[in-house]
Amino acid sequence: MPAPRRLPLLTLALVCVSLSLLAAPQAAARLRFERALLADEPWRFVLGHLVHERSIAAVDLLVLAGLASWWELRSRATQAWILLVSAVLASLALLACTSFTSYTGSSALGSGLFVGAALAFVLETRGAWRLGGVLALVLFATKCALEAAGMNALFTALPAGTRVAAVAHVAGGVGGALVVLARGRSAGRADEP
Repeated sequence: MPAPRRLPLLTLALVCVSLSLLAAPQAAARLRFERALLADEPWRFVLGHLVHERSIAAVDLLVLAGLASWWELRSRATQAWILLVSAVLASLALLACTSFTSYTGSSALGSGLFVGAALAFVLETRGAWRLGGVLALVLFATKCALEAAGMNALFTALPAGTRVAAVAHVAGGVGGALVVLARGRSAGRADEP
């Protein structure tokens, strides 16, 4: 008899925390990525990626829930590493390459999970699945290039004054790729129950 599939509990917890923060703006304000507060409150560097603005939370959280669940069912360790490395690299990129004073959303985490999954398909499959992984990577690169050129309105309507942090998406994607490459074939093995 096959082993029962486990529930993606880490993913469920992350999405629940993000949804809870939408309902608790004071708590969200204590976690949000705020450049001026990072030195004294370093948790914002990673946890800020779980804070969302209400207007775009649904898209970010749907992407996070879907891709994080896929990774968690495949390998919880790889999922956790992708989330951590993507968050750290995205935050570093925001500090080094932008003048953003604040940042919200899990899109950098979703980018890492997406690129990691696409790369896993390229490395571990053949035929149409491998081609699908290559096409997904090309699509991601094109999306980031268009966002960097200010053409983000092609993907979603954003509230006035909202800027897309294309550099955070690129850095998150790099994080996902680095983890999959570093973990090699072990990234594709399911964790032991």
